[in-house]
Amino acid sequence: MADRQEIAEAYSQWRATSNANQRLRKMVRGWDRVIHFRTTDTQEGFTMSVHDQLLSELVFGLEGQPDVIVTGTSEDFCDMFWGDLNPSEKYMSGEITLAGSQQDVMRIDAISMVAFLDR
Repeated sequence: MADRQEIAEAYSQWRATSNANQRLRKMVRGWDRVIHFRTTDTQEGFTMSVHDQLLSELVFGLEGQPDVIVTGTSEDFCDMFWGDLNPSEKYMSGEITLAGSQQDVMRIDAISMVAFLDR
């Protein structure tokens, strides 16, 4: 089980890498969204947003109306942000779930794959 600090550190590094990745920035052009992360093991929630092609700081708690909700274990989120797991595999196995419009879910899947492969 990962704690808040571990998730925050992993996300912070992933955010910096993602915001510096021009390929990813092109993929999120015009796609401003609020994303909630919900952990199944610690029952915590986190919020991030995509605005003007950049990922925001991670906020503890669920803020705003989400466009997409991502659910998984705290360890899965840490491993995903660190780049230690392929998020598409976890999604296909049902260990990580996405709730949102079909377009948003497809976009997140594509973005997560590019982020994973470009590490």
